[in-house]
Amino acid sequence: MVDGIEQYYHQIAESMLAAIPDEFTTARFDAIFHAGSSTYEAEYLRKSDGVARGFQPADEGDRAFRQLRKKFKEAGMPVWGQATFELHSDGKFNMKWGYENCDENGNTRFNEDEEVKRRVERHKRLSGS
Repeated sequence: MVDGIEQYYHQIAESMLAAIPDEFTTARFDAIFHAGSSTYEAEYLRKSDGVARGFQPADEGDRAFRQLRKKFKEAGMPVWGQATFELHSDGKFNMKWGYENCDENGNTRFNEDEEVKRRVERHKRLSGS
């Protein structure tokens, strides 16, 4: 385990809670790190109807993901290229680290076809189609 990372979990959760406009059942915040860039996307399931909606967490959430990567590197642990923070309305959470398709520095290798597929799937979830 990497010491001192709990504070970053709290920062991510707080950045999400500050931005979700409705009551929700679950929410997720995804981070993808490429060499020289990063992508952050978030969505939640609205409690009233179970419909997926996108939202933009506060900037502290993005910073917390970057700090988590830094802590992993400082601890000599493998650096992940993707991470998902899943938050439940009761306050429970789950953090998933992704090492798939990463280079030697822990950055996700860019694949245009996979990126298009990921964006299309997200658009379908959020548009209800």
